[in-house]
Amino acid sequence: AGLEIFEKGGNAFDAAVATSFASCTCEPAMASLGGGGAALIYLADEDQTVAIEFEGRLPRAATEDMFVPDLLPLGVEPHPSFGWRGTRNNVGWMGYRSLGVPGQVAGLCQILEQFGTMSLEEVTAPAIKICEEGYEVNGYYALMIGSDMKLLQQYPPIDKLLLPGGYPPRPASAYNRPTVIVQKELAETLRKIAQSGADAFYRSDIAKAIIADTQPHGSIVTLEDYADYQPRTYDDGLVGSYRGYKLVCMPEVFGGIQVLQTLNLLEGFDLTALGHNSPQLLHLIAECFRRAWVDRFRYMGDPEFEDVPIEGLISKEYADEMRKYLNLERVPDEIRPGNPWKYQGDGQVPEAASPPGPRGEGRNTTHLCTMDKDGNMVSMVQTLGGGFGAYVMSGSTGIILRNYTNLFNPEPGTSNSIGPWKRPSSHDSLTLVFKDGQPLITIGAPGGRRVITSVVQVLVKVLDFGMGIQEAIAAPRIHIEGSDPKVPEGKLVRELFVDSRMSPKVVKELERRGHQVVLLPDGNFALPVAIMRGLQTGKLHGGVTVPTPATAIGY
Repeated sequence: AGLEIFEKGGNAFDAAVATSFASCTCEPAMASLGGGGAALIYLADEDQTVAIEFEGRLPRAATEDMFVPDLLPLGVEPHPSFGWRGTRNNVGWMGYRSLGVPGQVAGLCQILEQFGTMSLEEVTAPAIKICEEGYEVNGYYALMIGSDMKLLQQYPPIDKLLLPGGYPPRPASAYNRPTVIVQKELAETLRKIAQSGADAFYRSDIAKAIIADTQPHGSIVTLEDYADYQPRTYDDGLVGSYRGYKLVCMPEVFGGIQVLQTLNLLEGFDLTALGHNSPQLLHLIAECFRRAWVDRFRYMGDPEFEDVPIEGLISKEYADEMRKYLNLERVPDEIRPGNPWKYQGDGQVPEAASPPGPRGEGRNTTHLCTMDKDGNMVSMVQTLGGGFGAYVMSGSTGIILRNYTNLFNPEPGTSNSIGPWKRPSSHDSLTLVFKDGQPLITIGAPGGRRVITSVVQVLVKVLDFGMGIQEAIAAPRIHIEGSDPKVPEGKLVRELFVDSRMSPKVVKELERRGHQVVLLPDGNFALPVAIMRGLQTGKLHGGVTVPTPATAIGY
């Protein structure tokens, strides 16, 4: 879809919106008009970066105790991703009560209106065509659908769409033609959006249809919630630097804070002298990640509801202080958060500051990047939160809906507890890189907590070791979180996930340094995608994670 828009004369923003709409029609586990996301945008003519957050919101009727009657005893079926207390029949993270207000359509319409050159009719045309003519299910999505078959059957009518005849769809093979999924209701929904924009979704027939489909089954989202929703726009992103390169990340509730914090720590070392993927380098990177994770688990939350020392966390002075606590030889026995408040404003800790607890999502996310001949750049993420979102589809609109309460603690009394109109946060690390004022890289990835570690390592491989963008993405990586997110102080977690392509000698040396190495195959370290621009030639180079259905195209 994006290539088609470029060929018709559209810019990077037109192409990003068209690609996003299209992916919402054929990536049912990861992207939907019923989900949300964010975009980091660079306007070359104005030399300006704009960040737009359209994650969506919890409904105003949401309360911190709404799942208390459903809480299971401690240790019984805890949340599969975050470890907090489980809920009866998983109602805390799937089904109608987990719904919120989707932000996807509002975000895409705003991007196109502010920065695009084409009409909604033009950029939604490829998506409508996919809905009407159908898309062939590949092996990747057939496996995902088959793996979640029982859950999909619990919430009709999504099963009728994704389990035709009651069975998972077939991918193409030597013996079978692939299953083709046609979505007439979604095509009609897209036509309404093409004609009337975001108002059609939030303040007209589409919102009314979604509410009518979901409220009788327990949803607490109202028409007023839909009508009140607006994306958040930031005049600039979160700005940092690394070895003379300017970096701009998504602000506030995303993973950019830890990307900049980790790079600030690494900047104090000569990484090239250590050697690419040497045990010395990997240990150093792991310990810098560990430090950033401990601070994230201690301090991060939604700044609308919590005091977060963002300025302090990304300051060079804070990195200078914390660097001296890094053990360059062995994994330490314990670790504690630093005090970034000293480098935040007046250096005083707000009285209400408290540990917010973990947030994040899994690999059920789509990331796309676009760049055009003029140097305009987009890094955009969109997600359903969990695979297939809430497993709920609005039958009359064809929209699969996101499980918004999934990212919140179902127990009351924590700063990450459910609350009215709260925004979900994520580890998505949308990042733009500039050299001498010129656009260089747009990058991001799906992959939950592994997004932060993957983006940092790809940038190090490019900016420190001079790799091309595809080579950097394809090279082996590690992942570490460093401490228990439920108890971020004290005893640390020693598990270090290492790409199985790493040398056995490297693995052995990492183990000698105290890491509990867990070998994983390629594809388990988030799924980065990026575009890199040649500063001398202006030529654009794409990079993707190969084991997945991702692609880089241009003309």
